[in-house]
Amino acid sequence: MHRDSSQSAAISHPTAVLLIASTAVIWGFGFPMTRFALDGGISVGGLMSVRFVLAGVLMAGIIRVRHIPIVRRGLLDGFWLGLVLAGIFWSQTDGMRFTTTGKSGFITGLYVLFTPFIAIAVGQRVKLASTVGAVIASYGLYLLVHPAGGWGGGHGTWSFVAQMNRGDLETLLCAFLCAIHLVMMGVFTRRSNAWLLAGSQVAVCGVVSVVLCACLPAPYGFQNLTHTLWQPTVFGPAIYLALFSTVFAFWGQALAQTRLGPAEAAVLFCIEPVTAAILSVFWLKEPMTGQQVLGGGVIVVAMIVASALPYMFDW
Repeated sequence: MHRDSSQSAAISHPTAVLLIASTAVIWGFGFPMTRFALDGGISVGGLMSVRFVLAGVLMAGIIRVRHIPIVRRGLLDGFWLGLVLAGIFWSQTDGMRFTTTGKSGFITGLYVLFTPFIAIAVGQRVKLASTVGAVIASYGLYLLVHPAGGWGGGHGTWSFVAQMNRGDLETLLCAFLCAIHLVMMGVFTRRSNAWLLAGSQVAVCGVVSVVLCACLPAPYGFQNLTHTLWQPTVFGPAIYLALFSTVFAFWGQALAQTRLGPAEAAVLFCIEPVTAAILSVFWLKEPMTGQQVLGGGVIVVAMIVASALPYMFDW
């Protein structure tokens, strides 16, 4: 398989794990940042446009300074990733208008369940340890998403589905798209430069966001952008989302997935909903039950299984 000559030198497995873990923590902080921005009055389209246009401009500058060749394969890969990326963040961000920060983080984390099955469906080989870790993590995420009695009366799968509101369903769509994005990244990062891949998909997402937002009526489009953007509770989170949750995170993901498979990366990304849960309790003062704490512990076990067992038993 052809790899662009400007692709960064191969990184070690521990470095890739550290990059993915750091990205997951940064994305975990992105949940309260998004909540602050939306509560500040900015529209979903406005926030998406500012975030991805600013990040796209910064990435274009980095690509130019680093003299990274603009090759057709990298741009095409980034285009398809950018379309999926737009679906991910529009569904997640709009979903947060109707659901809590903690539930948004937890439901997003369900891509851990979806990723191995999507990878298998497209003919990829998935490590046994990664699959076992994904199954364990999925159970932990179920404990987090559906604490006993935490969402009102009833138990079981049907009551769980029946109690999902529009925001929960949009976030579930986001989780499914995240799994598709992870599998696509696992393929594309092995043949395209990490910076070009990250920059092109962010740019495409920015263009899509601007076009969609320009077509939306008040107050869902750009109508209140100049008034709301300069508020500290909006401007600060928007900068964080652009610089850290987008520029650093997508470069880190693209580089790390040259070394990690999609299922292993998905399990490491379980740190994201755990971080969001901790912040929702201690920063946003959202309640958390003992069962949710247990779910977080199960996820930690899953990450250890996925990361350690391949070295111990060659799984």
